Formats: sequence, structure tokens, C-alpha cells
Amino acid sequence: MARLLTRNQVSGFGRSAGALLSLAAILSSQVRVGPDEMSLQAASYAPSPAMGVIRGEADLVEVPVVVRDNKGAVIPDLKREDFELFDERTKREITAFSVENFPPVGSVTGSGAPTASLPSVDSSKPKPESPKRFIALVLDDLNTDFASLRRGKDAAKAFVSHSLEPFDQVGVFTTESSQNVQFTADPAKLQQSIEAVTPHPHYSDDLHECPVIRAYEAYLIVHRLDNGLKQAKAAELVACTHMTLDAAIQAVEMKARAIWENASANTANTLRSLRSLVDVLAKMPGQHMVLLASGGFLSGDNEQLLQELATAALHRGVVINALDLRGLYTVIPGGDASTPRLGRATRPAELAIQTTAEDAKDDGVAMLASATGGQSFRNNNDLLAGFRRLGAMPEVLYVLGFAAGSVPHDGKYHALNVRLAGGRHGSLQFRKGYIAPSKEPSADLAREQSRDRVLMGSDTPADVAVRVTAEINPSVTGPKVDMRAWIDVSRLNFETRHSRHDQNLTVIAALLDPAGNFVTGRQADAALTLKESSFQALSSAGLTFALSLHAPPGSYKLRVLVQEALTGKITATSQPIEIR
Repeated sequence: MARLLTRNQVSGFGRSAGALLSLAAILSSQVRVGPDEMSLQAASYAPSPAMGVIRGEADLVEVPVVVRDNKGAVIPDLKREDFELFDERTKREITAFSVENFPPVGSVTGSGAPTASLPSVDSSKPKPESPKRFIALVLDDLNTDFASLRRGKDAAKAFVSHSLEPFDQVGVFTTESSQNVQFTADPAKLQQSIEAVTPHPHYSDDLHECPVIRAYEAYLIVHRLDNGLKQAKAAELVACTHMTLDAAIQAVEMKARAIWENASANTANTLRSLRSLVDVLAKMPGQHMVLLASGGFLSGDNEQLLQELATAALHRGVVINALDLRGLYTVIPGGDASTPRLGRATRPAELAIQTTAEDAKDDGVAMLASATGGQSFRNNNDLLAGFRRLGAMPEVLYVLGFAAGSVPHDGKYHALNVRLAGGRHGSLQFRKGYIAPSKEPSADLAREQSRDRVLMGSDTPADVAVRVTAEINPSVTGPKVDMRAWIDVSRLNFETRHSRHDQNLTVIAALLDPAGNFVTGRQADAALTLKESSFQALSSAGLTFALSLHAPPGSYKLRVLVQEALTGKITATSQPIEIR
């Protein structure tokens, strides 16, 4: 959990639209900061991992490939010479080739129920000491309705009970909030975590107020992509209220803008939450998979965040598989029986928009899968079959590799293509590309790596006026470390633009074990664009960032880092923490 408080907290609890996970802004009655003056975000923190797409010690680019016949069965017994590999349309010599074989986990009946021959995770088959795969099972509670999530939870519980490999470790995550998730192969624990997930929509279409404007319709109106739709909604409002057409058009534009801002913020929170998960997952040894079960979301104005998430997954070797929890859905003209008619008939054009909107919800999810070498499962009510298809290891996995010495170290995306040679036929699934490392890291990455070195080190720079306190408190998930970092705003550097005082602050709290290894961490960011009155008030009161860390009982070192973006100045502190 992350909170931002003033020194004299009294009252006034609010939720920031830009918040991630469980971020709250609590301001005293003396200091009221408007939403246009402070943008808040919080997420799990992990030190920057080494870029795993190219193995530096072997100077090798690895490309896992699965080959299936026209019936979907994996084709075994292929050799190096049966493949051709292309990097940006340039044929590369396959200098490394290996075959990984995995035992099948059984089959699924037409009804989606596992057959009696399915092995259980609790089978007597010996498990290797180190897991080969870490699966982040993400149930999208931000964008999935109750009925779809219920069906998805039932299928997910059956999946973790009967369809995991002996070497799999699974963690159950949501998109709405952070959790102290432990990866495990215990079906009972996984089922309990899955059952605890409930819908937490921060936005849903408002179908009960005239005029009815859905999120996708709001997107079209705001971006001036369908003037006829705007006119129709204005006419609907005129019929409801008898206002003039000009006034109705203005009212429709304002309502559409508010609806789209909420829907877009919801999608941004979803994507940032997934980005944080990718960063955490990349720390785990072995293969990494995100299995995203979602009702879909509109990417709209968040294409940049979508691309950044896909790029981060490519950088960190994380495959994203996507399952549409809506199943085989049908668009009902004007909505279902619970949707008021509001005295109007549904136009054919509006029905077409509704159909397009439902398809658009899948676009962003499908893009994440295809861009990271993953798969999608949609338009199918057999959700268990979807979980098993997306979560199962293929019986045979071919790993091709080529020397990266001739690859330009340009930091750019390189498209990959793999074909069968010698007249062979089959359907190939493989990673669609990779990010070539730069000779020099980008400025943003260099700053991030420099900051991580300070946090993970033992130095204690004190360039920002900060006072840090910490205490151990109980919680429903066990003991936690509650850290508070009070920042003297009057001693920060601000840039004044358009009568606003601008500054960005980052606070990171992390627990390290006695050997100095990273255990867990949380990061909070605040973008300040303060008016003069707010600046003076906060200069007097100060700001306190509150972050909570969960870890098993033991001895730890708490490292706290505070950085202001304008000058890059940093303060880092250390203190021993004992969790009992």
C-alpha cells in the first residue's frame, strides 16, 4: 500500500484517478490540493534486471519455437537443418539448437472437465529442486463483470488443480491492487487465492442516464470520429430534457469527455499494473509467463503504455498469454433486460458501434499476446480449455539461437521470422521479435540503473531533506513494515511555469536480506504542479509518503530512497528491521 499525507493529517480521504494498485492521497483540511496539481502513482518495485533477451556471456539470441501439424498436434523429431531463421529479413545462421521435451498433462473433454487420467499436481512424480516456469495468473478484476469473473475463477481453480506441470510455480495476481503474492505449486493455496478475487471496477458504462453513452462511443465523440453519433446523442438528450439542440450538443461533448477520461484512466491503471508485474516476474529464475484472464479493455489513448508494456516484456523475457473471460458473447441491441430503454429505439448504426466496441476491448489484450510471442484464446465458452491451452507447455519445444555479434546494438526492435525448410509444412509459434541492446543505455535507463545502485548499496547520500520512520504492524496477510518518509517541501527545488511550481518526487522502500539480496519493494511517484497557495501551504506542512512492505518473519535491512527529478538529488537511508 502507498499513501501520500501531509504532516498534520486530519480528514479528507480521496482516491487519485492516476493511482496504481492501492494508492490514496490523504490531505489535511488546511492543505487542499486539486487533482490538477498532484498526480499520484504507486507500484511494486524491483531493481532493474539484466536484459535477458540476448545472453551476454554467449552472445546469443534465443528463439523458442513450437511446430504443430494441421490438427494442432506438436511435430517432434525436427533437426537444426529443418529451420530457417530471419532477423529483420536477414537470414541468420542457426549456431545453437536444442530440443526440450515435456510430458503431456492429459486431455480435456468437450465439456471442459478434466478426464480421469489427468495427473494432479500432488502426484508422486518427483519434482525438480528448481522450478523451470513461473506463471503469473492475472485475474483482471478492473475490467471484468461479476458473471464473467465467476466463470473464470471456476475454470482457473480447475486449471491449478489438474493442469500444472511438476516444475511450475504459480502466483495469483489482480490488476486492481498489489498483494504479497508467494509463488507456489500448492493447489489448495492457489484455489483460496483465486476464490478471494472479486470485481473492483473503477469504471463501467453508465446505461441508466439519458443520453446513454458507452465508453467507446465517448471515445468516438471526443476524438471527433463520428459526428452523426454526437448528433444522435444530442437529439436523445433533447427528447429527455427539452433543452435546445445547441445546448444538448455541448452537454453531450462534456459528458463524453468525462466518461472517456474515466475509462482511459482505468485502462492506464491496468497497463501500469501489468508493467509492474512484468518487472517483478523477471527476477524469477527460469521461464516467465503472464496468463492474463480479462474481460478486455479499450486501449484508446493508451497506445504508448501498451507499447511500453510489450517492450518491457520483450526486454525481460516474459511471455503474455491472454484469455477472454467473456467467452462467446452476443451483442444485445440497446443492452440486456436490465438496461432502461429511456424512450428510444436502438439505431442500426448504434448496434454496429456496440459490436465494434466489444471487439475493440480485445484488441489491446491480443496485441500484448502477439507482441510477446504469446497466444490468445477468445470467442469460446470452454474457459478451462483456454487456461490449459495457454498454460500448458508444448510436448516439444525447439530453441534456436544465432550469434548476436553481427546484430546492430541500436536499442531498437528487431522482427524475427522462422520458417520450415526442405518443403516441410506446419504451423509455427515463436517470439515475434526482440529488443537489441544499446551500446550505451538510454538516459532514462541510465538514471534508473544509477538509482538502483544507490538503493541496493550502503551509501547514505543526504541531498533531500527527509525524515524516515518505520514500525511493524499486523495485517490480514501477516506482519508488515509501515514506512513513512516526511519530505520538507520548502527545501525542494521547483521549476516555475505558468504560475505553477513543478517537481516530480520518487520514494522507494525496499527490504534486503542479511546478505544484501533484494526481497521486496514498493515505489511511489508524485508529479506536482502546484498553484502558489498550495505550494506555500505544503512548504509549511511538508509531505509524507507511507509505504507498506510484506515479508516473511526474519531480519532485514530497510532501505529508503527519495529522489527529486528536477536535479536528480537523492537521499538514501538504512535501518535494521526485525519481522516476527
